[in-house]
Amino acid sequence: HPIWDPVSNFRDSKHLMPIITPCYPSMNSSYNVGEPQLRRIQDELRRATKISHDVCFGRKTWSDLFKGNDFFRQHANYLQVDIIGTQEDDFREWFGLCEARMRILIAGLENPSFGTQAYPFAKFFTRKEEDGKYMSSFFVALRFAEDIEKVDLRPLTMDYLQIVNSWEGRKESMDLAMNIVSQTNLPPFAFEVESAEKENELDDGSTSSETSTKTNEEGESSLNVVTTNADSREVTKTMPKSPPRSAKKKLELENDSGT
Repeated sequence: HPIWDPVSNFRDSKHLMPIITPCYPSMNSSYNVGEPQLRRIQDELRRATKISHDVCFGRKTWSDLFKGNDFFRQHANYLQVDIIGTQEDDFREWFGLCEARMRILIAGLENPSFGTQAYPFAKFFTRKEEDGKYMSSFFVALRFAEDIEKVDLRPLTMDYLQIVNSWEGRKESMDLAMNIVSQTNLPPFAFEVESAEKENELDDGSTSSETSTKTNEEGESSLNVVTTNADSREVTKTMPKSPPRSAKKKLELENDSGT
């Protein structure tokens, strides 16, 4: 059995956050952690450190440490990936494949050459739609470099789409959709966890000592986004940009519905 060895194995030496299993064969349990995931973890650790420091000086309580963050209020632009199935068993199998390969999509969206940064949200929103379809949504917040005039996301999503679309177990009941959505157009279910936490705070008689709903610290600028629907109709949207980026940019994403 191969064991994790960064000295003799080049691929192992490139792992960013090795957490090695204590049993034989030793393996890296955080193999899927890339630059975007590591950045999100570090951001949360820094946030926890700040809250803990405030607790020590009486400015906050330990309950503040366990409150969810405001991820869906921190960014202006999100890539929404919808995994869709019309049959429950097929959907479960299709979801397993798409979820297992999601790190490839996240790695593709994190591309300094294209001026993009990816901020994945570590949760899938799974539900059954009114039309009977089974659907699970995954969100990746996107930020763009100041000096980039135009960003085309199609090359950044190509590897992921090629892998899932070419899967030999793919059936007609399985589908995949990608859409750029602004913060103001996010689906309501993205805020359900946050709403539940606020209700619990009210029930407990506690109040949040710090709330942030700002999405643009430098003043709101706009971003022109050109996408295509599953039926290839072109749709143009204007959305606010994410801080701290300032210049207006045109971003093109051809939505691949899996066909």
